[in-house]
Amino acid sequence: MFVLIVSVLLLTALVMSLPEQGGNAFDRSMEAWMAGFKSDGMTVLFKLFSQLGSTIAIIGITLISALVIGWMRGWLRGASFMAGVAAAYLLNSLLKMWIDRSRPAVAWGIEADGASFPSANAMLAIVMYGLLANMIIQSSSIRGGFKFAAIAVAALLILMMGLCRVYFHVHYLTDIMGGYAAGLAVISILMMITYAFNKNRGAA
Repeated sequence: MFVLIVSVLLLTALVMSLPEQGGNAFDRSMEAWMAGFKSDGMTVLFKLFSQLGSTIAIIGITLISALVIGWMRGWLRGASFMAGVAAAYLLNSLLKMWIDRSRPAVAWGIEADGASFPSANAMLAIVMYGLLANMIIQSSSIRGGFKFAAIAVAALLILMMGLCRVYFHVHYLTDIMGGYAAGLAVISILMMITYAFNKNRGAA
């Protein structure tokens, strides 16, 4: 509940702080800072992470992960994982339609369309990899070292899939933060539903 409240408050604060046009001072500072890292090697690296956040990649990873989770942990868990990612996509689409923020005018390197806030890449990344990491953490058959590695890998993927969008200027940093906040809200709600369901099933 605490994470849900904090994420909703952060998302609300970000929405209220958005300028009518362009980015705010925080966004412009981040764009200038990321521009300092521009190089051929970084461009190749960030394009790789951008591809991991594409619609096709998200669908593919979600389906494969749901099948693996269903086979190893039960089909209900696999279905809940898919439902979480689908809910994040739906919420992201609704928020984009409502806020309708224009993308940065200086985008380069990759193509992106649609509204800018919140970032779908950031939102789907934190939901998808966050749920996967949470399932690994909760598994009693997985050793602690592997759980730590799963958290580290998930955090790296979530961070880089957000930063790559700022690197290519197809999103403002506030778009990324909004995606993370909205994604955390989705994860929190899904975990609350799962906890309530398991509690009621245990009491039955």
